Amino acid sequence: MTHVVYEFGDFLLDPLTRELRRGGVAENLPVSTVDCLIYLVRHRNRSVGRDELASAVWGRVDVSEASITQAIMRLRRVVGDASCIRTTPRLGYRWAFEPTSEHSPETQAAIDPPVATTAAVPVRRHRIRGIALAAAATLILAILVVTAWSLPARRAAEPPAVSPSSPSSSDLTPLAAMVLPAGVEAAGDWAWLRLGLMDLVANRLRDGGLTTTPSETTVGLINARRLDVDKLEVDPSFAHVAALLIKPKVSLTDGVWSVELSAREPANARRIATAQDRDVLVAARRAADTLLLALGRTPALQTSAPEGVEELAQRIAAAGLAGQLDAARAIAERATPQQLARPEIALSLAYVDFYKGDYPASRARCEALLDQNPAVRDPRMHALVLNQLGVIDFREQKFAEAGAAFDQALELLKSVNDPKAKAAAHTGRGGVDVLEGRIDAATAQMGQARLLHEASNDVFGMARVDLNLGAIAMYRGQPQAAIPIFEQTAERFEALSVPEARDSALRSLVEAYAMLLEHDKALAAAERLGREDAQAPNARERWWNVLSRAVALSGVGRLDEAVALLGRLKKDSDPGADAAVRSEADAALAEIAFARGDYGEAERNASAALTPALEAANDQDYFAVWFTRIRAMQSQGDHAAAAAESVRLKPWAAQSPNERRALYLRLLQAAQDRLEGRHQASLLGFAEALAQAERSGIPEDILAVASPYAEALVDAGKTDEASALAGRVAPWAERDMRSALIAARVYDAVQNPEAALRSRHQARRLAGERPIAFPAR
Repeated sequence: MTHVVYEFGDFLLDPLTRELRRGGVAENLPVSTVDCLIYLVRHRNRSVGRDELASAVWGRVDVSEASITQAIMRLRRVVGDASCIRTTPRLGYRWAFEPTSEHSPETQAAIDPPVATTAAVPVRRHRIRGIALAAAATLILAILVVTAWSLPARRAAEPPAVSPSSPSSSDLTPLAAMVLPAGVEAAGDWAWLRLGLMDLVANRLRDGGLTTTPSETTVGLINARRLDVDKLEVDPSFAHVAALLIKPKVSLTDGVWSVELSAREPANARRIATAQDRDVLVAARRAADTLLLALGRTPALQTSAPEGVEELAQRIAAAGLAGQLDAARAIAERATPQQLARPEIALSLAYVDFYKGDYPASRARCEALLDQNPAVRDPRMHALVLNQLGVIDFREQKFAEAGAAFDQALELLKSVNDPKAKAAAHTGRGGVDVLEGRIDAATAQMGQARLLHEASNDVFGMARVDLNLGAIAMYRGQPQAAIPIFEQTAERFEALSVPEARDSALRSLVEAYAMLLEHDKALAAAERLGREDAQAPNARERWWNVLSRAVALSGVGRLDEAVALLGRLKKDSDPGADAAVRSEADAALAEIAFARGDYGEAERNASAALTPALEAANDQDYFAVWFTRIRAMQSQGDHAAAAAESVRLKPWAAQSPNERRALYLRLLQAAQDRLEGRHQASLLGFAEALAQAERSGIPEDILAVASPYAEALVDAGKTDEASALAGRVAPWAERDMRSALIAARVYDAVQNPEAALRSRHQARRLAGERPIAFPAR
């Protein structure tokens, strides 16, 4: 799909990066508002109904009128011309800014990553940590290969040439098809045809140039009861997924298979395509090709494979689509040695190993496949294997290796017609770019992936990219912008029945709410996570859910419950495979001990968390736990040890500097100056740190500085300045204990006992099991 940008007045709208820029400066708009603008501008030749706009932007039609109206008003205000969006009575809106032009920027500028820049990547705060890895290494590629089941069973052909008797592509009515599970009328072991035949027909139609919903999305909609297979009805919020619903029916009579494809087009028009053969897969392909021809498409050439391989691959795909991983493995292991040697089957088994959490086994299969299938002989298969290796590297925190794998896959896929594989490689490359601080490059990669998913009618893929864009917003230090993205994608993955992806969104939502001091909302999001289950398909993932729930509980002061969860994580997780999350658990235990005033225990837990596994997996959390360790030393009065650790931390942090690290280093130095009696230097350091925190606008950072700064101001007798500071953080006193404590301390200092008492009560209400020590009056 061509990358198009739109210009009007002083503005440039880029759908790829989802940005509205005025004079080169990006406007700070919610993603849903930008998406409204993109949709209206793209359809500026007509009025867009409110329901249509809601479905296109929010993915459902039951969006409140206020949400749509607010988005329209915000756009009118930003553009500065209320007439730019005209209200169409009783219908909706129309883009009316003239002139609005569109053009394609130079391809190289759209694709080449910009020069790497230092990103303001959030450092974990001193009370909530451990979610960043879930929002990066677990989130960005959490479910990259969920869409892989349909890949090994086929070889993508080059785009078919349209025969002279067929309409040109520009004359074709744009259709988006969805193939439903097949009805099967045959005695014996043929139940697998229900999903296997569905997947085969969908792939065949897609290879013939018909945009076809991925089988994984179809199964997800059925599992979530958003698609009625019998009535051929799709939930209105997913109505845009397919205009052409195709129901296969297969029967066996006297050794001959009959396959019928019943296609319902818009306005309930129907087409029927049939075929017969003694081989059910041959009959299905012929019926699909007949339907393609009827729709003005040209079937792709069929490549050959040894006898039984195609059926075996479709059986494995059917089991995978049904979530029956053990069954998929059992089917493959019953194959002949010749069949098992086929790359399609070997890669399917690599996917099974990966989903089961056995990353070493999956890697071993992939590395053997690379040796057996040189890129020059089969570039597509080589690229698919590289994509899978990239995912494994990412999960094992080998980010440089992952980036190299995705780069190689993208290079090979330049000559291959496989949008799904290309989108996966772009997503992977973008994920690596995020963690390496190349945020602009990451956004461009994700934009490329989203366009490919959109062109393929892959709702699941688009949702996954949106989730990654939310992660990028977090790395930019924009939790407020990330929250609606995470909420929307969590709902979408719930609707698609993809729990692992939903949990990735929810874990990130926990972190975003915590950064905004919305601790109750963070806990509510954590409670929506999948529960720990020894039978869960991926044992690795469930521990990240446990960690997220524990830190959310500690955020509201339920420390005993949090410690119990973290203790179970440390006891039952695998020391090798789960090394990173175990270190995150030690970091969380350190913060809980610090909150309880047990600084010796906090230092011991923080020291245990400072492992090579955590440093390799997430250096932001590594920095944060080192910060906690030094604060624990300072709180114990071990000034010399704290100073020595600070000296060690600074050059380590300088290897990958960012503004938040600079902020917390300045905070450490201010605290050290105060402990060592350099009061003027301490106050100046706190003031500089607060100014920096307020520039970022993250409430958690502001309170992290304001708490010790207010105490230092009161002790120095600067009650006017302390009162001003208390007023600046007062809006958070209803939801964060530290703000209420600052107010109580200042009210005591200015001798307002009634106000001080009210603030103490408020602090106790928010403290939970965290002890509060008030100075003697």
